[in-house]
Amino acid sequence: MSGNSDPHGGIRRPTPPPRRRWPWAAAVVLLVAAGVTAYLLISQKMDECGSGVRRTGPQNECVGVSDGSYAFRSSLKPVMDKIKEENRRVEKSGRKWVSVAYVEPLSSDPNDEAAKYQIVEELKGAYLAQRQLNDNQLGGLGDLPQIRLLVANIGERSQQWKPLTDQLIAMAHGKDRLVAVAGFGTSRGGTLKAVDALRAAKVPMMGATVTADALSSASAVGFFRVSAPNSDQASAAAAYLAGQQRARHGYKVLVIRDRNQDDIYNTSLYKDFMTAAGAKKLALMDGEVQYASGIDGISNAFSAVAQQVCYKKPDAIFFAGRGANLRGLVIAMSAAGRRCPVTVLTGDDAVGVYYDANTPDATVKQFQRDWTVSRMTVLYTALGHPGLPERLYAKADNPYTGFVELYRRTFGGTGDEELQDGQATLGHDAVWTLGVAIHQAAGDDGSATVNAESTLSQLVTGVTAAGVTGPIQLDSDGNPHDKPMAIVRLDPRGTYTFEQVIKP
Repeated sequence: MSGNSDPHGGIRRPTPPPRRRWPWAAAVVLLVAAGVTAYLLISQKMDECGSGVRRTGPQNECVGVSDGSYAFRSSLKPVMDKIKEENRRVEKSGRKWVSVAYVEPLSSDPNDEAAKYQIVEELKGAYLAQRQLNDNQLGGLGDLPQIRLLVANIGERSQQWKPLTDQLIAMAHGKDRLVAVAGFGTSRGGTLKAVDALRAAKVPMMGATVTADALSSASAVGFFRVSAPNSDQASAAAAYLAGQQRARHGYKVLVIRDRNQDDIYNTSLYKDFMTAAGAKKLALMDGEVQYASGIDGISNAFSAVAQQVCYKKPDAIFFAGRGANLRGLVIAMSAAGRRCPVTVLTGDDAVGVYYDANTPDATVKQFQRDWTVSRMTVLYTALGHPGLPERLYAKADNPYTGFVELYRRTFGGTGDEELQDGQATLGHDAVWTLGVAIHQAAGDDGSATVNAESTLSQLVTGVTAAGVTGPIQLDSDGNPHDKPMAIVRLDPRGTYTFEQVIKP
């Protein structure tokens, strides 16, 4: 029998040679693994906008906290560079320091949030407060601990509040020595959730331009502000209109309100005004006019609103809505047949009636023409204005004088035009008031340990500050006690004319 014979009589198939493992097969496995690793590293790098800032949310926004090295947008870079430079000086000084974060919706559409809240100016004011707190010759209130100013993005319409507050709370217990948060920008649902989260973590907050009443609480401490809340603005507005009504027989006042329930600014402004109108014995016209922001067809809605205004013929309107929507009403009132003269009084968000600096000149000029032919006079309850402090302080004690000089030396310009809307001064006062509490927590010699809880304790006990927008004395609910405001007139050219001091 041959070697290929089957012992059972058949022919045996030859045994196949052993399979060779080619070197390239192993190489392919290694390359695939390396590629996956590289992809993950690249993806991680792509998700990192800058140190402490990550892309997140459905709009892939850069959300997080920057020490100035990441600017969020090009328009913020000049002031962010100054903040970064001061932070580096603080870190290298060898002196005790703590961090304060300034929170704003920084990644929003430039034609939306930036136009309404003048974030650049707020950050300029916050930076100048940092400088004054770190240099006793500039501020006169001591300089320990030194303040490291961080800038944080909470996302468009404050929707990315959760990842940001998680990061801030971690920083309050880590090497960043975060002791307080300032700013907040917009009174929206996400803002309230952020405030609640930070309050629960005992991280104190100081609002700059946020005015919705729901943010404050006498029973749950933690949120404070330097701006008069909506209840104070509404009370002052109702008192002003009641005075006009007493002076002019038959003076009619109509209310226009925004029904967008997610916007806690306009909802609380409306409720507060209706309550104040009763208290001040202000007679209102029957049949308030309504619209809903945040939906398609808003221009159609304002066309209908303008039609009702001209039909009802009020002498004055209280507008419980945002400045950007007031712009829509101005445009609607410029249409032929709807150019009926009327005075509009609204809250502090009125500054958003003006377009952003990046808006094409043709659009701005057309709006100016629309406003002129609309025959509308626009007044608002201003939280800050250059005309306020000179009426609230003796000349020798007026902090505005030193502030405007420092502003001009640092950023150029005259300071007069740039500071009219009050955004820079409110940003300053938020950080300045926190700084007063921080220095108090450090003790007379600046040696006591300062953290979020010791800063909160000082704020709860009571802090008084000579703010650039006026004297600040915090009540038990965190609001400034009876802080004066101003009636300011806006006009198509973008000027802010001081009319008079008003109080709640």
